[in-house]
Amino acid sequence: MTSTGRIRIGAAALVAVVALGTLGFVVLEHAGFLEALYMVVITISTVGFREVVPLSGTGRVLTIALIIVGVGTLFFTATAVLEMAVESISERRRAQMEQKTKRLTDHTIICGWGRVGKGVWEIHQERKIPCAVIERERSAADRAREAGALVVEGDATHDETLELVGIRKARALVAAVNSDSDNLVIVLSARALHSDLIVVARASDMEAEHKLLLAGADRAVSPQRVGARRLASLVIQPELADFIDLIASQGPVEYRVQRVPVHEGCGIAGRSLKDAAIRERSGAMVLAVEHAATGDLNFNPDPDLVLVPGDVLIGVGVPGQLERLVNACGG
Repeated sequence: MTSTGRIRIGAAALVAVVALGTLGFVVLEHAGFLEALYMVVITISTVGFREVVPLSGTGRVLTIALIIVGVGTLFFTATAVLEMAVESISERRRAQMEQKTKRLTDHTIICGWGRVGKGVWEIHQERKIPCAVIERERSAADRAREAGALVVEGDATHDETLELVGIRKARALVAAVNSDSDNLVIVLSARALHSDLIVVARASDMEAEHKLLLAGADRAVSPQRVGARRLASLVIQPELADFIDLIASQGPVEYRVQRVPVHEGCGIAGRSLKDAAIRERSGAMVLAVEHAATGDLNFNPDPDLVLVPGDVLIGVGVPGQLERLVNACGG
């Protein structure tokens, strides 16, 4: 039953209690109408003002019945009114979220506001990348709002919730809820609704990683395994770890890694890396080349490697350098 229906029932019961109580005091205690109504109101409201007419034993029994029935009815009605007010606030908040999410484009959807989801959101905020958060639990959703996130309360495993955050206009989705089975459903739903979406999922173990990849995730990540590898790299290859930190963190100089496809007819197609003079023309450094024919990734490529249309350069540089690299490749 809806809160509106409960309010109607409670209001009708409250009117009936007041009417019957007033009639009872008039008949049993020979009180006037106003005095009887006053007695009923102060009894139901538990105000406890003095009695305006002396009560007989029967009148006291009527008062006890009014306290039991009337107070219960009053609290039932008040609770229903409060629930309706809360629902109204939630609906208004949901409508505002819908309006904001409708304006989002090329954004990231983060499913779950745990430690992982919050961390992903914070990095997006640092990079000024628009994103929306889906959270099922109200307490977690409230914490996300306090942090400043655009939050939609709902179940990310449901298609209508994903539609609500504009999945068809989104660039990426991160499935970071605690349950592997829920993440699996989210990946399947997201892939069905937006086939070109970048989907990254959290996994608890290698078996879950494998299943998430089969379900359509582009990447499946176990935070525990990533943390272990990170700790190991700090011990075994600290220089490499420092380099990765430089690329990944938002330091004084913002370095980025970007995939840049080589287009037909561009100035570097059909030329070797040395002749293309990419470093001189753009300032960006080519870490690797992904070959169009085989899909193999060639790290630290030979300067005599000839680039063909369809090859993908993995470039490193600041945003302006990468933009010049994209232009040089015909992008």
